[in-house]
Amino acid sequence: MRHLASRAHAKSRCWGADRNKSEVAAQGLAPFVRNQNSLVLVDGEAIYSTINLHQHNGKIPRFRQVRGTGELYTSDTVMQNPEFVKATVIKQDERRDDKIYYFFREDNPDRSPEAPLKVSRVAQLCKGDKGGTSSLSASKWTTFLKTTLVCVDPATKSNFNLLQDVFFVPSDKNWRETRVYGLFSNCWGYSAICVYTIGDIDTVFRTSKLKGYTKDMPHIRPGQCPWDGNHTPPETFKIADLHPEVEERVQPVVPRNSPLFHNKNRYQAIGVHRIQARDRHTYNVLYLVTDKGYIHKMVEMPHGVLNILEIQPFQPPAPILAMTLDHRRAKLYVSSPTEVVQVPMDMCEVYHRSCESCVMAKDPYCGWADGKCVSVKTNLTMLQNVTLESSLEICPRSVFKQQEVDSPESYRNVTVALFSRYFLHCPTESHAATYMWHHNGSRIQNCSSTHRPCIHFIKNMTHNHYGRYTCISEENGFSQTLVKEWLLKQPAPSQTLMQRSQAVSVSPSFWLGFLQMMALARLFQ
Repeated sequence: MRHLASRAHAKSRCWGADRNKSEVAAQGLAPFVRNQNSLVLVDGEAIYSTINLHQHNGKIPRFRQVRGTGELYTSDTVMQNPEFVKATVIKQDERRDDKIYYFFREDNPDRSPEAPLKVSRVAQLCKGDKGGTSSLSASKWTTFLKTTLVCVDPATKSNFNLLQDVFFVPSDKNWRETRVYGLFSNCWGYSAICVYTIGDIDTVFRTSKLKGYTKDMPHIRPGQCPWDGNHTPPETFKIADLHPEVEERVQPVVPRNSPLFHNKNRYQAIGVHRIQARDRHTYNVLYLVTDKGYIHKMVEMPHGVLNILEIQPFQPPAPILAMTLDHRRAKLYVSSPTEVVQVPMDMCEVYHRSCESCVMAKDPYCGWADGKCVSVKTNLTMLQNVTLESSLEICPRSVFKQQEVDSPESYRNVTVALFSRYFLHCPTESHAATYMWHHNGSRIQNCSSTHRPCIHFIKNMTHNHYGRYTCISEENGFSQTLVKEWLLKQPAPSQTLMQRSQAVSVSPSFWLGFLQMMALARLFQ
């Protein structure tokens, strides 16, 4: 994994406003105060929101339809202290079956000591829901169902139960293959990505039994979308309102019943961009926001995920409040409390060292052409190999990096005072490489790929510590020198003073006269 600092600021523009302005009531569209539990979904003329309509009442969180065919809201009993994450509309084969899916966390009804306090859910609503037939249910969603999202590592039994963010990747083939990338965390602050499909979610809602309901299902089962213009039968709505949760849970699909990956980073947001590489394969590239103000760029491979780049959008690092993907322009727009920056997705210039460095990055946006690492958007005849281990074989032998001449001129000279402390810093350019520090040709320290960066710390500078230091990375048989420093002794203070003042030399006769004068002075005291 490489590290990149970026300050490509987005320039603001102003457009002329239409003089024929129309006022829009902001109730249900904008919160009265900043609230992280606010969610707004727009689909054509319909608008759905979780924002309270009034400032001093309506404290029970609800999912509402605030614009469209009429106001609808969820029953007060179907969710327990929900924290809303994301929502989407999925167009299905029949218009009457179009669904709203929204994702949230809520209190766990299981009060056993070993059960987590919160569970992550997905809920469904029929977009054509007309509400109930009685005066008490006329404004209520009648097709609400919910189920649990499972994100558990089967090897360690680690349960990532706190949904933090969701990103939807539509399928080019059909709606059932739309992917849902869920970003989860656990009580230790570790993160995991679990991937689901809308088809699996739909199947769970259509076929699973209702939790706690043991009687026969009515002809129109709970959650089933009514025909156009019809209402959900009162009996069906009553059952669904009392038993809104289905028994079966939604499992991840890639790999089967397991997280796509998990690690010890605390991620806060996720974005996914699909890019077609030179081999004509389309790769999913994940952008994950950390709590430290960085973005990790990862490529989804057939057998796992490769972390290829760490991006620092702000200098110095600042908390990231939001990240938006512009798929058409291949840009990231990232905001902090004070600024917004634009970050290109194809940052090929960071792999500039050589053909090997460019190809081994396995970045589907980049490849080697005309002596530099360039974007796949500008050159389709580049050298690129995203999936194979032996990527170096595609680099011509003529461009293989020759052994560097170990001359004094190739080092950066650094003067260090005796008995002082000093850090030698080696950047992590590849997450799959190993790093080694050498002193005067002898290896003194190894750093695994999990360290960032590789630092050699000299606690107390002695005469033995001076000399030549090099940091070398090795990956799949390819090695390159990243840092070369020559630590030099700092001149003694007296020597420096004499050199700077250009002091005049004093003859021995001067010192003899000086001593005689001092002796006479003591004699007459």
